[in-house]
Amino acid sequence: MHAPHTPSARLPLWIAAGVTCLAVAACGGGGSDTAAPAAGSVSGTPTSVAGSSGSTGTPGLLALDASTSCGLADFQNTLMQQINAARSTGRTCGSTAMPAVAPLAWNNRLFSAAARHSGDMATNNYFSHTGLNGSTPAQRIAAEGYAWSWAGENIAAGQQTITSVMNGWLASPGHCANIMRAEYRDVGVSCVQQSGSTYGKYWTMALARPQ
Repeated sequence: MHAPHTPSARLPLWIAAGVTCLAVAACGGGGSDTAAPAAGSVSGTPTSVAGSSGSTGTPGLLALDASTSCGLADFQNTLMQQINAARSTGRTCGSTAMPAVAPLAWNNRLFSAAARHSGDMATNNYFSHTGLNGSTPAQRIAAEGYAWSWAGENIAAGQQTITSVMNGWLASPGHCANIMRAEYRDVGVSCVQQSGSTYGKYWTMALARPQ
């Protein structure tokens, strides 16, 4: 996973994706992302590593409220509608044909992992899959008590609405593939806003399948 290049001052919208899977699963990275038309610059290479969630922690889960949803109305329902509408129709992610797949379910542990990472990026004004403490997406999901066999993450920054961030993710091959993976069963998405930060709004989508 890579930190982004210096963004365009005109369109400070960034997207990056990552995926982790169990060794027995056939998961590929999907190659480097390219710029999404009319959606700003895109950075990051979705990657896969062998492993499993290992031991899990049991912290108090973060709640879905105005502070973890950028104050956007009907946050969870709108996201689930758009995510599962995308999964219900076959599409091409870059050069990869992705068939229609089963809908995802909202998961509070994945939401909490997403909210902590969005909050960390917003508060500390950075944009990366790697947390300031060195954590990976899979480690953050496990720390919320979710024992995963597949785990992945999409991040974005600067998008103002659910529709704009979903359009950006779906227009980028790696992020689109993450959303369309049949292996995933659960999802949680958070948006955290921080005044004075570079991008204002910081988005994280955590996806996983339990063991």
